[in-house]
Amino acid sequence: MDIKNKIRISLPSFLIEPKDVFHIVRRTITADENLEYHDHDYAEVFWIKEGSGIHYINGEKHNIEKGTLCLIRPQDTHTFVSTGNNTGLVVTNIAFYLESLKLFKDRYFPDSETFFWTKEKMPYMVQLNADQLNEISSLSDYILSKKRSYINLDIIILQIFRMLSESFEDMANDMPHWLALALEQYNSPQLFREGVPGFVALTNRTTDHVNKIIKQYLNQTLTETVTKIKMNYAAQRLTMTNVPIKTICYNCGFNAIGHFYKVFKKYNGMTPNEYRAINHKVF
Repeated sequence: MDIKNKIRISLPSFLIEPKDVFHIVRRTITADENLEYHDHDYAEVFWIKEGSGIHYINGEKHNIEKGTLCLIRPQDTHTFVSTGNNTGLVVTNIAFYLESLKLFKDRYFPDSETFFWTKEKMPYMVQLNADQLNEISSLSDYILSKKRSYINLDIIILQIFRMLSESFEDMANDMPHWLALALEQYNSPQLFREGVPGFVALTNRTTDHVNKIIKQYLNQTLTETVTKIKMNYAAQRLTMTNVPIKTICYNCGFNAIGHFYKVFKKYNGMTPNEYRAINHKVF
């Protein structure tokens, strides 16, 4: 598999009708097929109905199997290889415009940093159980016979979001007590200045174990979890106090103000100064 060279795919290039707003297809990829490594100008959902294979994604290789579902962002570069001997890799793909993805985010997930909006190197991927796989496959059977209209796009994408949201909430509800307690207690400048070790110390577990459990329940790394907590604290301080930004920076465990600005803007879409100007509630 050549992952050094890639092509870019545009959604209009494979829409069937001029008025189509999404594309859906179910295909079987055989072991002798060589699909091109690509990125694209649209959002994509795919899941595996049958078979097993390898997902080449952003320079890495990940095993995929029956029930694997993945949300592909436009910046992701990927392709598939089947490793099954008999059935091949049966993949259902849904591709839709970024304008529709923005509408979903604005209405249902305005503050989300998961699903299509994760900042991790790898896109959001889950393993569906048998009931979930049957549910989504039956719905796609219905959509495959319908017009590629906005209403039919909404029917299937919102069903996928509902299913994933319920799974995400169930995982959070089942979170180990020691992790939930650490997330609650990691809330002070003293701990923030200790960084990741400060969080890990609250758990009485090893760093590797904490990272593994956080990825399992929150679908993010230990480092990202700690950074998000710090950025939420910084946003709160900017909103509710007149504490100088330099002090907030130090209390969040940053030694360089420039780095603090860069990280804050990554998570909040604006600089600390801009955030305070818009949200400040001290009169």
